[in-house]
Amino acid sequence: MKIKKVFSTMMALGLAATLAACGGEEAKKDDAADNKDEQAVDQKEDSKDEAEESADAQDSSDSDADSSDDAEESDLSEEDKADLENFEKVTSDDTLVVGTSEMSGDFYGSWSNNSYDVKVRRYIGTEGNNAYLTMVQDEGGQWLANMTVLEKEPETVKNDDGSETTTFTIKKDLKWSDGEPITADNYLFDILFHTYPSYQLVTGSFSIGSDSVKGYEAYKGGDDDKFAGLEKVDDYTFKVTTDASYLPYYESAFLKQVMPFPIHAISDNLAIAPEGNKIIAKDGYEPTEEEKPKYIENIDAQIAKSNEEFEEENPAPADDADSDAKAAYDEAKKAQDEKIAELESRKSGEIDPTSMLIEEAMQKEFNEYRIKPTVSCGPYKFDSFENNMARLSLNENYAGNFKGEKATIPNVIVQYVNSKIAIDLLENGDIDLWESEAEGPLIDQMRTAADQGKIGGYNTFERNGYGNVVFLTDRGATKYKEVRQAIAHLMDRNNFVQSFAGGYGVVTNGMYGTSQWMYKERGADLEASEDFNKYTLNLDKANELLDQTPYKFEADGTTPWDKAKADEEYSKNPDGFDYYRYDENGKKLQVNQYGSDESPITTLISNQVPVNAKQVGMEYNVTAGSFATLLDYYYYPKDDAEYTAFNMGLSFGTPFDPWYQYNSKGSDNMTRTNDPKADELTVKLRQTDPEDKEGYLDTWEEFEKWYNDYLPEIPLYSNQYHSGYTARVKGFDINTPVWESEYQINAMSLEN
Repeated sequence: MKIKKVFSTMMALGLAATLAACGGEEAKKDDAADNKDEQAVDQKEDSKDEAEESADAQDSSDSDADSSDDAEESDLSEEDKADLENFEKVTSDDTLVVGTSEMSGDFYGSWSNNSYDVKVRRYIGTEGNNAYLTMVQDEGGQWLANMTVLEKEPETVKNDDGSETTTFTIKKDLKWSDGEPITADNYLFDILFHTYPSYQLVTGSFSIGSDSVKGYEAYKGGDDDKFAGLEKVDDYTFKVTTDASYLPYYESAFLKQVMPFPIHAISDNLAIAPEGNKIIAKDGYEPTEEEKPKYIENIDAQIAKSNEEFEEENPAPADDADSDAKAAYDEAKKAQDEKIAELESRKSGEIDPTSMLIEEAMQKEFNEYRIKPTVSCGPYKFDSFENNMARLSLNENYAGNFKGEKATIPNVIVQYVNSKIAIDLLENGDIDLWESEAEGPLIDQMRTAADQGKIGGYNTFERNGYGNVVFLTDRGATKYKEVRQAIAHLMDRNNFVQSFAGGYGVVTNGMYGTSQWMYKERGADLEASEDFNKYTLNLDKANELLDQTPYKFEADGTTPWDKAKADEEYSKNPDGFDYYRYDENGKKLQVNQYGSDESPITTLISNQVPVNAKQVGMEYNVTAGSFATLLDYYYYPKDDAEYTAFNMGLSFGTPFDPWYQYNSKGSDNMTRTNDPKADELTVKLRQTDPEDKEGYLDTWEEFEKWYNDYLPEIPLYSNQYHSGYTARVKGFDINTPVWESEYQINAMSLEN
């Protein structure tokens, strides 16, 4: 993969965020990460009137339009111009072309959460509102039963033990894209399979399964091969019981969201038990001689992965460690040895055909279905993915969305394009859609193109998320809160937003987006609080914070680091500056950040933060490479990780449940946050009574203040996105933070 070093200079100021992934859990992962290369926009009043006045002043003459085109083209690099000139057009009368940034090729969760992969998933229905979910969201984010899928409204009863059981009855004519029928078994299989004890170990998935369902701990832990909270009534009716420990839950409708999975796409021999609470092998199945060696290989792979994970999570204590640390390690090692012994015994004992089939299906899901999900239930079928281009075709078996709408455009291509030329491609008709643009100059170009009739128009909506710099909080220098806070004081975020977003962005200081209802109700109060940090550019404050860390010495580990000496050294030779902070063991204060090489934000950060960092004794390096490489460093860090900071972006799903990201048990806790206050508040927030709106908002404010102080990320800005479309695209008139083209496609058409 191409990786290049971004060398800092003193020529420019800048900052922001770019690309990344975060989300909730498995089918709950509608909070796909936002990986947009340019992310910054604002809530200011539209400047459209100014654009119109400018157009009027130019008299809309052809010569003026031409000069405008020349000016726009002159802003492109030679490489961008070549991309524009050589772009291979794939639009046709029956094909909608959606331009995106780089995809990873994961078209079924949950391994990575690139938002452009997610867009494809939602078109084909392996995720989101098009996926025959029992509960869906409308364009305003409100939950409702999916009556296109359900025969009647779900029925929920409260049980004596505090749990709740919901009965779902699906319609009898639902089909997969290949014509196979969808039954209750498909819904039950999705929960059973993705919560199976060895699922994460075999597949490497981040999914922890359906942790809200009664019996989760026993089933997931392998203590019970039956999932107590599941029951099959008949081929089209099933029950799911939510565990009492999960209740109350503020957005309770979310817990009633169940989706089907095409069993036959990954196994010919697996079935659901008549009771609906376990996976079984079909009657008469016997393992073949060819399958047995694969079964052994699979167990060996599980053993290797389990040992690798154990060593990463449980480093052996040093010889001089205290007795408690050694005892804790010995206990963990004993449990690990017992686990490995159980796996080893499976290799020599009688082969369990069901376990073998389930783990074979896991391998097939990871190796085949994840990257080529040819069986799905959305408006489109997956045809191919080559050269960062996903080709989709109309699913004739699609029953429609919850409104009863069905897509009619025969083909959709989701195609990677150079973001710098995306608006030019729109103007030329080379692509039909370019969504969620956030970079100020490109937004201006899009708006001007619409005013001049070069494109069909554009939609705007407030972003349900923000750009950020994300830290690993358990390793490297960024494990110290004061180091993270100091970095925030090395940034002039207002300057960055203006430089990057051209006035379409607003600085944020918490885990919120300006479109969230909580922010609209309490955001002003939160930001006015004296104990809510604003993190302005302030080198003195950064130095004060770093003095509270172990990095208080010169290179000898004993002489106190001296700010006056640093100022003198920097003024004499800023480029050759080498007077950094060290801890008592002689370890330098160094932070390495990784960003996307397509993001101007990466360059903006590198032009400001390393320079300011020197003046407080910190070596701060910024490296740029592909987004896929960034995700690899972020998701799979080594103990001595080279990079512990990443510029990214995050889009929230509904419900807002930061338990997944910041609780020490959260399955999407990629920052490795482990803080008792976060554990307390994330549980308190999610378990607020649905009727207690004010109580929820009070806890939300508490959580935001914790986040603002602990600072697992530096929030940068929240945006107003712009999505442009060509004149032939009709019906793209609903566009909200939770409703983009992949959902509106059911009401769109092409007028050639």
